[in-house]
Amino acid sequence: MHITSTAVKKVREMGDKQQPEGYGLRIIVDLGGPEGYYYDLDFETAARPDDITMVADGLTVYIDAKSNERFKNGTVDYVESPEFSGFHFDNPDKVSGPSDEASLAERVQWILDTEINPGVAAHGGVVTLVEVKDNDVHLKFGGGCHGCSSSSATLKHGIEVRLREKFPNLGEILDVTDHTSGVNPYYGH
Repeated sequence: MHITSTAVKKVREMGDKQQPEGYGLRIIVDLGGPEGYYYDLDFETAARPDDITMVADGLTVYIDAKSNERFKNGTVDYVESPEFSGFHFDNPDKVSGPSDEASLAERVQWILDTEINPGVAAHGGVVTLVEVKDNDVHLKFGGGCHGCSSSSATLKHGIEVRLREKFPNLGEILDVTDHTSGVNPYYGH
């Protein structure tokens, strides 16, 4: 992993104004997002038990083991242009996802794995693809989503919206979960 001197300079401009002495930079790379990963930066003052630390131009950089595995060959840069100003993450190891020729089930599964499930995991939930039949998508809710009173809203206003953005020709998007048997729903009925 590499952080450019331009990025270090910008981190220092921000950190020197707002952070305590001895601050460092945490790099976070998590599953999700349209390209397979979400990237984030945060200020940090000490390493955590599973962190890998490095020093870039005198700035201590912390990255947890999972993020490091996902971004080990990546570069963090700071870019300023008329179109975009901000930190840029170049990750040659980013997850590429299925091709347009892949089955609809494979492409739906990719969206569930990279965009939907990282979000519902915050509530201890998981959404599983049961099948795609005649362009209808059959989903099952598990964990904190199983029996959750908000599962229908999650389906209609989250999952269905995103799947229809990606695949406009989908038929119905159906929840085939028996929600009456949920044992630990995030929101009870």
